[in-house]
Amino acid sequence: MSAEKLEVHLEELGEHSWGKAFLNTMSGSYGSAQFRFVARRPGEHRHASDDLFVGATFPVMRLQDLDDQTEPNAWLDMARDRLRELDEQLVSAGWRRESDTGRHWWSLTYSGIPPGVGQSDSSRSNSATY
Repeated sequence: MSAEKLEVHLEELGEHSWGKAFLNTMSGSYGSAQFRFVARRPGEHRHASDDLFVGATFPVMRLQDLDDQTEPNAWLDMARDRLRELDEQLVSAGWRRESDTGRHWWSLTYSGIPPGVGQSDSSRSNSATY
């Protein structure tokens, strides 16, 4: 039995539906859009059903460099809060955050036992730093 993997990605709300994307664009103020963090298995992503965990939304200016962590940055604190919330959700569901990250500061990876197989509380990691 091998451990499953999950990766955290940042996506624009409505990425899977042109209607939702249009509404997201039209309802945003001053060029902002709603984004969210999602956790899914590694590989190609084609459908919303591929997202196993979905975080809360937060506004981001469309032309902003999302990797820019220079303060002050209006969206950064809220984004970190949303990522922390998703991390807590994953950890409480039995996933363990790995120490390595991907291309972006939010590109966290998790490992876990396939669904239906128990995992002890002592093997879970509860600390998160962003």
